[in-house]
Amino acid sequence: MAEIKNHNGRPAIFINDAPYPPMMATVRTIRDQNEIVFDGEHFQRLGEAGIKIFFLICDTVWLKPNAIELFDEEARALLRAIPDAYIIPRIGLHPTNEWIQSNPDECVRYSDGSSPSVYLFTESYEAQLPAHYSLCSQKWREDAGKALEETWKLLMQLPYADRIVGCFLAAGGTSEWYYLLSTLNDENKTVLDHSPAFKREFSEYLTEKYGADENLQRHWKNANATLREPNVPDYDKHYYLHEVDRACAIPTFKPRLHTNSPLPTPPQNGTNFGAFVDLDKNPDVYDFYRAWNIGTANSILHFAKIIKSLTPDKLVGAFYGSQGCTQFARAGSCGGTVNVLHSDCVDFLAAPGVYENMLAGGCVGQREVQDSFTLHNKIYIVEEDRRTHKENRFWKARAQIYDVTDSINVLKRDFGRTLCEDVQAWWFDQLIGGERYKFPEAYELFAKQQKIAKEAYTLDRKKQSEIALIFDEESMQAVSFQTTRDGVELFRNYELARIGAPVDQYYHNDLSNPDMPDYKLYVFMNVFLLTEREREEIKAKLAKNHATAVWLYAPALLDPLATEKISTAHVEALTGIKTALINDKFDAVFRWNGDKHAISERLDKRALYGNFDRRRTMMLLSSNDPIQHWDVYLYPLVYSDDPTAQNLAYFLTSGYPAVSVKDTGAFTSVLYGSKFIKSDVVREIARFAGCHLWCEEDEVLYANNNYVTFHASSTGKKRLRFPRALSPYEVYEEKFYAHNVTELVFDAYLGETKTFRLIEE
Repeated sequence: MAEIKNHNGRPAIFINDAPYPPMMATVRTIRDQNEIVFDGEHFQRLGEAGIKIFFLICDTVWLKPNAIELFDEEARALLRAIPDAYIIPRIGLHPTNEWIQSNPDECVRYSDGSSPSVYLFTESYEAQLPAHYSLCSQKWREDAGKALEETWKLLMQLPYADRIVGCFLAAGGTSEWYYLLSTLNDENKTVLDHSPAFKREFSEYLTEKYGADENLQRHWKNANATLREPNVPDYDKHYYLHEVDRACAIPTFKPRLHTNSPLPTPPQNGTNFGAFVDLDKNPDVYDFYRAWNIGTANSILHFAKIIKSLTPDKLVGAFYGSQGCTQFARAGSCGGTVNVLHSDCVDFLAAPGVYENMLAGGCVGQREVQDSFTLHNKIYIVEEDRRTHKENRFWKARAQIYDVTDSINVLKRDFGRTLCEDVQAWWFDQLIGGERYKFPEAYELFAKQQKIAKEAYTLDRKKQSEIALIFDEESMQAVSFQTTRDGVELFRNYELARIGAPVDQYYHNDLSNPDMPDYKLYVFMNVFLLTEREREEIKAKLAKNHATAVWLYAPALLDPLATEKISTAHVEALTGIKTALINDKFDAVFRWNGDKHAISERLDKRALYGNFDRRRTMMLLSSNDPIQHWDVYLYPLVYSDDPTAQNLAYFLTSGYPAVSVKDTGAFTSVLYGSKFIKSDVVREIARFAGCHLWCEEDEVLYANNNYVTFHASSTGKKRLRFPRALSPYEVYEEKFYAHNVTELVFDAYLGETKTFRLIEE
């Protein structure tokens, strides 16, 4: 029996009443779609290191008639190498090309009637598909569901079925439940999805939301709109999501713009409100993207119910919910996570770490809002496909991991993140047969890490972080791509681990959950779209302990239920700070040259803030992120117009307040005008809020009550400060660095990782 249940304060995977801490493993073994390349010695070494749960790639017998034979060959080889291993099949739910050709209405379709061919790549199946099957097609759900049931029953008849402890559902691009087509075809100015499959899903979404045609017509301001036959918004209405970023970065100057020329008109086509959807005029396009994303989540729930109905004692999960390294609205893979977390049929969701900044001295951002999972007894599993020096020179150069020392240190760093954030993870070796981690130092390291993780599971696992990041998945469909990237992804990829203190992460929906802990500091990352009820729930949480709240750019500017859906009155109602708005495009750069305050007293008054200024390291320039290095912009500009607030900083090109602070009586409100915030700013606000700072330098740090992982960004003396007298024991060196100290000074070189077990003696 496999299940998720509480273990010493947080959820854990249990198999036959025994907890299984990280790490797990996946090794790509299928070559040319039908040949198994299995290195028994490699798997044996992984098993000897203590790794016992393996994800094996599998497909349905619908797609591959010999799928069970392929799986059986690999599973038997695994169990010969590791007799006590457990298996979670990663089952692809892709339809056959014949099915696609026979079911054109179940495939995505542009407004001009075209359904382009796409190339599908997964670890076990590659094919040129005649068209992209809809990830919310009911017929695909039914037919793939029958295939899943047939395949699963055959798997359960295998003699080692008791070693199969779960099912990992896979579909879409690279099995990660995203569409391989953009919702927009800019060349022809056409838009997805006009397929009957999606229109049915859209209709069901709208029916659940609005209930009756008259409600839909009133909300959409369209007397002809119907729930049964909703119109897919035309190309121009998507302008806020795809064109505003580009126009703000590369404005068209006609005539030529001189220093004393009038400023160009801000980009707009009558459907956007700056970088936001104009909910007053075009709520239909927002509803389209909500349905587009939630439809994918509904499919995951459909397939999960099949497995749970057949084998309620098995785990079920899928890739879903990525808030990084993806197109946040267009991919269709991150808008329904809250719905999934409330389901009894899904036990875990997974995502790889983000594919940038993974070099030694860097830090890899998480994609998910992992502490919300804990509140719902779910597991977040990180796919740690961390590159090593064993890659070919092309990938080695992209990852900037060149030798064994680099490899070991980044493997320590990312395991330390898993350990301190207390999530699950698997190592993913994408090199066929297993090459990425096939070296003696890795086997030795993995063995140590499994012992460390096992010990960690004997301790009290309740986290005692003092800082919480708060996200809103609904807002990701209401703003431009770059707005979410600047305010969510870049911060998590480059700044979060450098604050110098541990941080937990939640959806704002959990703030009313009585099981959510209280924090001293809440940083609201992208809560652009909130109802009045949601605003009141947030304020009630903050008022419990007079917490400090940081509101990044334009919090609650949109209220989908209000008469006036876009208004600074919503911002004031949430933050307690009266604000004003200019619907024009501005730079985000500011200096700390306002009122004296504890938050800004240590910050460089001549340094520039508000913009992203780190070197952005990428493995590859991604088509998912065409805007790689463009500056943060603000459109519209939202700023404090409150004479009772202290203004700590001013935007340099507009002169309006950039950072303002006010004690509302119930909580302390910090209105931060840019989308992007740097680690040192959060550090100083955390200090002001009374949070303990473990490190005050620009270093990578993960910590909880039992461990701290430190990854050096430079060579030299390093300093850690503990919240109480502790004895730091370095778990890899197996030695104490000191006894009963509140501060530790030690030497480290660039890229070196140290993990200390924090012992009270």
